Amino acid sequence: MYGSNPFTAQDGWNAGNGQSTWDTSAPPPSIFGALPYPSVSSALPGAITLKFTSLSPTILNSKVIGPRNETYFRVVTDGGHTVLKDAQGSNIALLEWRDHPTVEARSLVVKQPMGQWLRLSTDRSHRFMVHNGVGYSWSPHDRFLQLSIPGSYDVLARVSKTYDVVVLELTPHALQLGLLELGVLATILLQCGKSID
Repeated sequence: MYGSNPFTAQDGWNAGNGQSTWDTSAPPPSIFGALPYPSVSSALPGAITLKFTSLSPTILNSKVIGPRNETYFRVVTDGGHTVLKDAQGSNIALLEWRDHPTVEARSLVVKQPMGQWLRLSTDRSHRFMVHNGVGYSWSPHDRFLQLSIPGSYDVLARVSKTYDVVVLELTPHALQLGLLELGVLATILLQCGKSID
């Protein structure tokens, strides 16, 4: 599956149900081994890094910290609703967790089933989303989930996870394409641990 690395604990993607299944209970590899523990030091060129921190207990209640340690977004869950808020506290997106969970984002995503907005491929190996008429694909690669335009080798964004932080890296091209809020929203859905189909 997409260049699995046998020396990492896990790929972080369960193609069987299309959801992230990061194993946070597994201990890190021994520091006495021949290979170093993988790190996120190979950043995408020019990318901005957003970190989902203060996971309480999951990404569905978290803060999104950007450059200079500033809070860019907050993710707040109350009952059957999750709200993505910007730094000023304005609502950007609403996730409703019912029998058929829905997603909507102000001026970006009309209300629709989550599984329709982040559609699982027929072979269950990646998810598609569309923005401004352009299709994008989230797919696993090593320990990352990578966003690209199908047929292109350019990585626009990628998501990784440590035991207590989810990291979203967005390239300048992704920002030009208007993928900041959508990248954050997709990361929440891909890392929430709930069924979105």
